[in-house]
Amino acid sequence: MNEVTAMKTRLLVLDTETCNIEKLDKVTPGNNLTYDIGYSVVEPATGAVIAEKSYIVREIFFGEYERMKSCYYAEKLPRYYADIATGSREIKGFCEILMDIINTARQENVVAIVAHNARFDVDALNTTFKFLYGFYCRVLGDFEIWDSMKMAKTFTETTTYHKYCEERGYMTKHKPPRVRMTAEIIYRFITGDDEFIESHTAFEDTMIEREIVLKAYRTHRKMEKILYGRG
Repeated sequence: MNEVTAMKTRLLVLDTETCNIEKLDKVTPGNNLTYDIGYSVVEPATGAVIAEKSYIVREIFFGEYERMKSCYYAEKLPRYYADIATGSREIKGFCEILMDIINTARQENVVAIVAHNARFDVDALNTTFKFLYGFYCRVLGDFEIWDSMKMAKTFTETTTYHKYCEERGYMTKHKPPRVRMTAEIIYRFITGDDEFIESHTAFEDTMIEREIVLKAYRTHRKMEKILYGRG
């Protein structure tokens, strides 16, 4: 897909929050259940947000009480209950949510589904389906999956971004150290807001991830390796 064609397309930016199936010390593929899903459909050419949703997965959030205690950023659970009470987050079954995502993507002529560190979100969705229904399924169907972490290389593989991270200690423990590529750090760079803290709630995180996607397009540079695979 050339740049001109890509600029005319729409993308569905997706984020998930998860809990563990088994208690482990590190994030492990196949061990994450999705309880929170958010998405935004964005048009890169204009920056317009076409559609957006915030969902709580009924079967996991309410049906897996003990496992929910292991979820990342578990201290935010009271916020979810407050948001459910006000109706700002909608409770639905896992398959209902998936069907809404797929149907919205099709209706809005979405070219790809985008996530930051896409491997994690795709694995979590597929794992949740297998946990609930007993067999493996690529739940995002035939949509291409793009990784906004890779897309961001249009502006993070620069001297400017490297200097920004180095001066602020945003470097990994690798030898030699590498610049950090979390959505939080990249968004701080884009906005100049070094105090910004990522919400780690799915819908709110799609808001910063779509800004990363838009920034990548606005560089007008060729995006390498944006295709992660199929859902």
